[in-house]
Amino acid sequence: MTDSRSNNPERRAERRIPVSLGAVLYYNTLLLPECQIRDLSPAGAFVATGGHFLPDQALLDLALGVPVAGGVSQRFTAQVIRCTEQGVGVRLRHIDPNSLRNLIETLYAA
Repeated sequence: MTDSRSNNPERRAERRIPVSLGAVLYYNTLLLPECQIRDLSPAGAFVATGGHFLPDQALLDLALGVPVAGGVSQRFTAQVIRCTEQGVGVRLRHIDPNSLRNLIETLYAA
């Protein structure tokens, strides 16, 4: 059986959807309130950070700028996989089924 990821030069298991969503990143005591999610999937995202660097493997909280039911922003724990001058690639961690469903609805509403 062939691994479908072998044809994907970025080694992603999930296809990311191009989006432009406002986001806030929380890392320790650092607050980055004006971030933009550039692409998103149920497994991860690329977040433009306005030139702020975060360490590889850092754990952070990612709050989407799109409110879900009840007007509350969706918040996820994420891990930095790579950091560039443009932003960070993150893997979403510990997503429960309801949060995943809300994330997918957010993806299709964007």
